[in-house]
Amino acid sequence: MVDSVITAKKVLVVAGDFDVVQQARDALRDKGFEILNAYSHRDALYILELNKCDAVLLDASMFDRRTGEYTAVALSRQYSHLPLILLNANGQLSEDTVVPTNAVTTPLEHKSILNRVSAALGIATMGTDDLAAKRRSSTEIPVVTAKIDQELDTLFALSRSLTEVLDISEVLNRVVEAARHLTNAEEGMILLPDDDAGQLYLRARVGIDVKVAQNFRIKTKDTLAGYVYSKGESVLIGEQGPLKVKTEYLVNALLYVPIVLQGTTIGVLGVNNRTTHDIFNEKHQALLLNLASLAAIAIENARVHEESLQRAAELEVLVEASQVVNSSLSLDRTLPNICEQLVRCLDVSWSEIYEWRRESKQLRALARYYRTIWRTGQGPNIKLSRRPGLQAELEKNQVWLVTREEPGVPDALEQMKLAGASAILAIPVLAGEELLGAVQLFYVHTPEAVPPIETVQRVQHLALETLVDVLNGVGQTQPQAIFRRVENINRLVNADWCELSLLSPDKQVLMGHVAVGKGVWVTPPQPYIDLAQYPELLDALENQSPFNEHASGSPRPDGIYPLPDAIYSRALLGLPLVQRGNTHGLVMFADTRRNRVFSQRETDMGRAIVGQAATALENARLVHDLEKKVQELREAQDRLVRSARLSAMGELAAAVAHQINNPLAAIMMDTEMMLQDTPPSAPGYDSLQTISRAGKRASGVARRLLAISRPTDPEAPSVPIDVIDTIEGVLSLIKSHVERDRIQIYPDLPDEKLPPVWAVQGQLDDVWLNLLMNAHDALVGREGAKIGIQASYLPSDDHIDILVWDNGPGIPEQIKNEIFEPFFTTKPVGEGTGLGLHICRQVVERVGGSIQVETHQNEGTRFLVRLPIRRGGDQ
Repeated sequence: MVDSVITAKKVLVVAGDFDVVQQARDALRDKGFEILNAYSHRDALYILELNKCDAVLLDASMFDRRTGEYTAVALSRQYSHLPLILLNANGQLSEDTVVPTNAVTTPLEHKSILNRVSAALGIATMGTDDLAAKRRSSTEIPVVTAKIDQELDTLFALSRSLTEVLDISEVLNRVVEAARHLTNAEEGMILLPDDDAGQLYLRARVGIDVKVAQNFRIKTKDTLAGYVYSKGESVLIGEQGPLKVKTEYLVNALLYVPIVLQGTTIGVLGVNNRTTHDIFNEKHQALLLNLASLAAIAIENARVHEESLQRAAELEVLVEASQVVNSSLSLDRTLPNICEQLVRCLDVSWSEIYEWRRESKQLRALARYYRTIWRTGQGPNIKLSRRPGLQAELEKNQVWLVTREEPGVPDALEQMKLAGASAILAIPVLAGEELLGAVQLFYVHTPEAVPPIETVQRVQHLALETLVDVLNGVGQTQPQAIFRRVENINRLVNADWCELSLLSPDKQVLMGHVAVGKGVWVTPPQPYIDLAQYPELLDALENQSPFNEHASGSPRPDGIYPLPDAIYSRALLGLPLVQRGNTHGLVMFADTRRNRVFSQRETDMGRAIVGQAATALENARLVHDLEKKVQELREAQDRLVRSARLSAMGELAAAVAHQINNPLAAIMMDTEMMLQDTPPSAPGYDSLQTISRAGKRASGVARRLLAISRPTDPEAPSVPIDVIDTIEGVLSLIKSHVERDRIQIYPDLPDEKLPPVWAVQGQLDDVWLNLLMNAHDALVGREGAKIGIQASYLPSDDHIDILVWDNGPGIPEQIKNEIFEPFFTTKPVGEGTGLGLHICRQVVERVGGSIQVETHQNEGTRFLVRLPIRRGGDQ
């Protein structure tokens, strides 16, 4: 009878899961079969071309990655003569699994596998004792030779299979499976270095429990594996009692060899026996060293391939980002486009573009983009005790819209200032009747009104779903679903960005968990970073160097938290925004999930995008400035047209006043003559007096009209002016016009004559006229409208104070400092020139005085004019 080793049937085991391969091999081990391994569809076809196999043992789930065809179907078509046994690894075949007619299935059990293979090959199943007797009847030389051939076949088969595999994980798994097979070990592993932590971590394993593998890390110092990695020498230890691989992980025997590439150790390949007492020898060591040499080349090939794929992906991302960044020349669109692409390219949670204001040592935000999910305790926390208004509205289940113009909410105003928002809309989120959290929606520009109740309810529903998912950990596994839902909330209420917060168990703190959206600040006011508090940022700007920092969780000696902690991030990368060699600002990237240091590769990629962003931003700014200049030119043309109209109207008024003066003079003269000839007791005497007073009044109006419409001579000398007389003259012109709009005028002027003020004739009239008419325009249509003008003399400092006040809506705080600028107006086009207050300030300052404004929302405005006595002219 021919020896069983020489005539052993060849069985090809095909499976991508190495535990499945090992189960099949264990089932056929020592049963008189020669076993070959294939780890992929192509690997199986390659081995079948070179070897005459007697049967194929195949994982039913295997398929061709290129075509999607099941491997069982392909083998049945090309090798129909071969018995095909399908391994049902999961205990139940999926509905779409195709079972060829020449195939049979078997569960992943040793006895079932052995019976199926034996039946397919037409041989009887032998027991262990029968096989042992059969081996004893044969010579030792064929057994040893076959064993060596089998080991060589394993190495050659692995070498062939590794040539087609470029996935690093699959390479490592195949190597570690081969290591356990060659040494008949219980466990196999590959350890690779973690450069940041100075440890070796488990990168591939076989036979090691999943839970153990999750936290399997070994120090590079004072450990056996660390010795192999650092010295590049193998460690072989036979049975010497329990050996400590790592804390609380003991084995009976171990063999570790270095994985060396071009003289540098890149990892450790090892095998352990934990329960059995089999030992490893020099032959096993030689086999593992050869295997490690193959592994080093395969790992490098996979690394180069992965790097090339990564570079190609990065190039694709850069090209796409460049197209998006340069897709618009509008600053409002370009700025958020840049931020969004920065977040996408560096896989971060937040990005912001800042403009560097050297004079004030500030970084002022231009744009911001959020896509953030914070872990509990790492996001912004709002203590409700410091936000009593918000707390009260949430407890009452009320929607609360608060704006910068709204008085009495300093805590909310501070939050809006820091966030760069003009309004915040807070909506409570309820779970049944219990308050679960809140939605805070931020607006750069104040919305017109609170959203309708149907929209609010939709927002509450979406927010509740989102917060529940966050509590269940969905945010960590499916963040895109969370982001899409919150973006929908922003769209529903037209908000710029949104923050979702959960209420703490003690109901005292809102803990931020999600923030999604964007903000753009082309004009002030803008959120800012004070560089005086962060000198490291200032150094990065001045030296044009990256700023790379991660969260520390503790404040600096000066009590200020590092910037990553201050903006609720785990890691931060800042890159100067440089254009033509000059630093104009800073672009920041923040990671809210990982506490890491950005790599040089990530920094370089960020720089590439920031460089494109700088060019796109400069182009958009040039277009923006050009559009602004064109708009200013149009407005200047409109003002010239209005000025021409005003000039023509002034000339017309002067002509009309002149034409009126002649008949008025005749009327008044004749009336005076008739009064002289008429006794007071005559019936017509009172009528003549009325005609005389009306004529004088009409003559005074015409005279005032001529004075105001007359162009001011810049070379005209200053003369003593009676301030009270100029005020009364203007009041006589406008009083009837103002009172016709149901606005009351309350003059409070002294009866005694005041000292004169030196000024050009007619100019002070312009001041009172502008101030009173501005007050009139602000009060039109308001109930109980009042305008007052008061004058008082202060002998102690030789000044006359004139106060013009109204009880109107007040001047918005954000434009208070701009009202005296030329051509600034809040009136509709065609109703104002924007020159009135500018002229007032020029006139007052020309005589050595001052003009100040005090205003309060919904309480009114007060203009105080102070005029010096005996200044501005010859004495």
